[in-house]
Amino acid sequence: MSALRLLLFVSDPLTADVRLKPLLDRLVEAGRLRYACVDRDMKLSGAVSEQYDLLLAHRNLSRRQTVWLRAHPVPFIYDIDDLLLEETLPSSRRRAAQQQSIRWCLAQAAFVTAPSRRLLTELDRLAGGTAARARLVPNPGQEIIPPPKTGRCRRVLWTSSAQPMGAADLDEVCAGIAEAAKAGRLELLLVGKFSAQLQALLGPARLIPWLAPEAYLELLRRETLIAVAPLSRCLAPAQQRFADCKSDIKIAQYASSRIAGVYSDAPPFADSELPRTIVPNTREAWRDALLALAETGTEAANVFAENQLIEARRPSRVAAELYDILGATAATGAPFRFRAIPTPDIGRRLEVAFRSLTARLKPARTGV
Repeated sequence: MSALRLLLFVSDPLTADVRLKPLLDRLVEAGRLRYACVDRDMKLSGAVSEQYDLLLAHRNLSRRQTVWLRAHPVPFIYDIDDLLLEETLPSSRRRAAQQQSIRWCLAQAAFVTAPSRRLLTELDRLAGGTAARARLVPNPGQEIIPPPKTGRCRRVLWTSSAQPMGAADLDEVCAGIAEAAKAGRLELLLVGKFSAQLQALLGPARLIPWLAPEAYLELLRRETLIAVAPLSRCLAPAQQRFADCKSDIKIAQYASSRIAGVYSDAPPFADSELPRTIVPNTREAWRDALLALAETGTEAANVFAENQLIEARRPSRVAAELYDILGATAATGAPFRFRAIPTPDIGRRLEVAFRSLTARLKPARTGV
């Protein structure tokens, strides 16, 4: 059977690199797929074909990507990994257009894929009519699990791709982490975005603002760590729904790297079937859990990594499940061509400058 020819509309390069490309690349290696990418400016790259069997769109498409997709009735999958859909259309014209694009993709896609069952349920509640076409495609962990690790855990890792939202229970968690670090003489390692207020609550810590995805996975493979994944249960309703619909990617990545972690008793972690340690968001619970893992975390992590559920989260295994969805989608329509003139660089720079000026002229907004 010849390889499927896929056109990937990349709306968010980081999400594509972390969630989608590791799966697609495994299918390419297996000879089952070849794919080309179209960025937000409609620039085409990768394994370009004269025709494509299906299209994969994800998250919040650009205006030009949305216009092209609306004008071409091609077989496509819509992958969405966050609760980007809002209860009502916002007043901002740009935000309203984005919401309409998401709703259109949810309504027209042959299949809607997401890494969380809760997210799929919430999308069906908000948009309606997606349940029959919804497919769970979990976020993967490491492809190759490292050899067993040894030694006592001396470093605590907290990773956050977006700045954690302030909340009373997160203050409690930070206090517990700080107490454990001091009592156990543990080093705190923060990777990503953290507010000055949160860093002050945690105390002395090393901050790495950014790591490329592969460098981050290599850090997990190499180091003997304890991971922490706090998530508030006390946010405003809209923010809480967003947080609750997150995936369990941290458990998958940590456990497959032989790293034990402490996770909040919040839906993304409590709903997961993967092996993990769940605690309530209290100072005492987090302090005690971290101090315990400082002594036994390496042994626990080695056991977690051998779990069959972790093996099932290898990118090659998840990719095999995705391939069935790709094939079913391609069967819903005929092969198609892609032609588009990329947005000139000067046009993109002018657009960015205009949006920046507009944002500066708007009244300041407050939020959590």
